[in-house]
Amino acid sequence: MMKSLVGVLAVAMVVVAAVQADDVPFTDKDLESEESMWKLYERWHNVYHGSSSDGLAEKVSRFEVFKKNARYVSEANKKKGMTYKLGLNKFSDMTMEEFTAKYTGGRPGPVIGTKNRTSSGSQATKRRAAANNCYVPSSWDWREYGVVAPVKDQGSCGSCWAFGAVGAVESKNAIWTGNLLSLSEQQVLDCSGGGDCNWGYPYTALQYAMNTGITIDANYPYKTQQQPCTFDPNNPPIVKISGISFVNSGDEDELKQAVYNYGPVVVIIEASNDFHSYSTGVFQGYCGTSTNHVVLVVGYGKIPDGPRYWIVKNSWGEGWGEKGYIRMIRDIDSDKGICGITTYPLYPDGIAVSSSAPAY
Repeated sequence: MMKSLVGVLAVAMVVVAAVQADDVPFTDKDLESEESMWKLYERWHNVYHGSSSDGLAEKVSRFEVFKKNARYVSEANKKKGMTYKLGLNKFSDMTMEEFTAKYTGGRPGPVIGTKNRTSSGSQATKRRAAANNCYVPSSWDWREYGVVAPVKDQGSCGSCWAFGAVGAVESKNAIWTGNLLSLSEQQVLDCSGGGDCNWGYPYTALQYAMNTGITIDANYPYKTQQQPCTFDPNNPPIVKISGISFVNSGDEDELKQAVYNYGPVVVIIEASNDFHSYSTGVFQGYCGTSTNHVVLVVGYGKIPDGPRYWIVKNSWGEGWGEKGYIRMIRDIDSDKGICGITTYPLYPDGIAVSSSAPAY
């Protein structure tokens, strides 16, 4: 891949990576009593639910969950050596079971990830061989080259598997053509057979992008629920990828090379309690490797005299994390990486068809 060509084609953009999200601020005084906690809860409720018609019983029930989450956030932020902060966000009145059921849903497979598996032939093999001999910079952020679409919001549908895959196709198309399009997650959700609002396979979503292609959001807008497929192959634009490649599982160095050489990479992680309350900083909180959520690695970097990190695009809207992103620690002493990030990385190999359409 020619980075100079990408630079010429891309639209320059300014990325402020460490901007805190729309969390509701609070202090220890807000946690001192039931009365002060209720006032905090009402302040939070006005931000995230406004004048909703929740009944008193529902609010009281949610308040009990909110209290536990608020105390957890407060105690976590007081720990020494923290490189990140948690916050009160739109998930703060949900139990982990409720949150996991509505906002995650990614599964590895059904094809086992093997190193550099592809269906695009010898040209892809030549590109990979060349890339293995290339210099890889210490930091890289595809957002700076205008090839990453704005953060989207999957809503209360476990369609992260579609959002991660579609985000990778959007970026690959922009890198190859210089045209950043917003493609349709709803089409993938309805038509690919890769899953539903409970769970799904990013590989199957990419396979669908290779065999059928994906149209733009304007042709097939997102509805936050699975519906009968209404895709019209005669209504352009349609973007098709030429193949699918895997990064060797458990290898952070190869993931870094793949992100730099080929573009954003789809990964699957465990969205833990710390993860869902993330606000800002380099995340290295508690999470295991029971992967359940699909996200997109769009770059990597390093804090001066601090930790190295992955730049990860989520699909919970710009109000979560750092304007919809999270920085996750990398190069750790774990063969699966933070939250299992190296368990199942894959990416589109190239673009086979890209119809013209208005860009962002």
